[in-house]
Amino acid sequence: MLSMRRPPSIIQFTKILGSLAKTNHFSTAISLFQQLQARGIAPDLFILSIVINCCCGMGRMTLAFSVLAKIFRMDYQPDTVTLNTLVKGLFLCGSVEKAVRFHDRVLAHGFHFNQVTYGTLINGLCKTGHTSAAIQMLRKIPRYGIAPNVFMYSAIIDTLCKDTLVSQAFHLFSEMLAKRISPNVITYSSLIFGLCLEGQYKEAIDLLSDMVLRNITPNVYTYNTLIDGLCKEGKIKDAKSVLAVMAKHGVKPDVVTYNSLMDGYCLVNQVNRAKYIFNTMAQISVLPNVQSYSIMINGFCKSKMVDEALNLFEEMHRKNLVPNTVTYSTLIDGLSKSKRISRALELLIEMHHRGQPANVVLLN
Repeated sequence: MLSMRRPPSIIQFTKILGSLAKTNHFSTAISLFQQLQARGIAPDLFILSIVINCCCGMGRMTLAFSVLAKIFRMDYQPDTVTLNTLVKGLFLCGSVEKAVRFHDRVLAHGFHFNQVTYGTLINGLCKTGHTSAAIQMLRKIPRYGIAPNVFMYSAIIDTLCKDTLVSQAFHLFSEMLAKRISPNVITYSSLIFGLCLEGQYKEAIDLLSDMVLRNITPNVYTYNTLIDGLCKEGKIKDAKSVLAVMAKHGVKPDVVTYNSLMDGYCLVNQVNRAKYIFNTMAQISVLPNVQSYSIMINGFCKSKMVDEALNLFEEMHRKNLVPNTVTYSTLIDGLSKSKRISRALELLIEMHHRGQPANVVLLN
């Protein structure tokens, strides 16, 4: 196309660059854009916006802003999508303060953002530990004619719950309901996680029931959060009740569900029940992972069933599953307590050869 005596319309070049951007071939798109520039073919706003998207996708924010400057020099006006892309790109590069400053500067120049931008800003602030700033942003945006939505509230609620600020999270939850903003599965899952962190399991189960009453279907993550919390407290009976509800609503348990149950049984010294779950997982098309094996090896070692633990460790090798530091440390500790020091030392050497950090102490 470039070599033709009369190059095609700029629209044809736009289609090619757009297709490359959609398939994440960012560097190729930027390279072709530079060839256009070298041939003196003036890009339009669409091409410049595509290039900004590619720059942000590659983390080349300096180049992205130089393209934005070119947009202004050519008397084009960037649209909200382009501005959103730049905000998201800054967050992906970890430039939180730059993203907020960019928002303030653009706003001061009379440009407007939409719900997507503020959702990106609030989510980015939360993910980088700036929860207070995210809440302030949530309070400000009605002045800009933007209504807070479930995505913004859920991002803040999730962070508050992970920081064990559960009462603040529920305050925002109540505010959502008062504003007739319907919570979604992410909102509820975050609150259930927070309640489990605080050991408020009855409240977490009640919230799960409330979720179902509101016709919001819990997903596997929601159930796993509750099952894992109950198992860590040794409340296996309650965890199995939640599992029954999960099956009733047609949500299929995954490897995380079964790992939690096995861990729970090992915690209450019922390693044979954990072993039964482990042995039946493959029959229901759920393949055990490294964590599954580590849980069982830990359970066997605590029950002084070191040979069983070693058998599982060898099985991991046969299945090309790479043991992690937890697997090695647990087994080395179990072997040491069983006075099998030479085997423990062999594993320690193997661990070193695999590049695993040896942070265990052999007991004699």
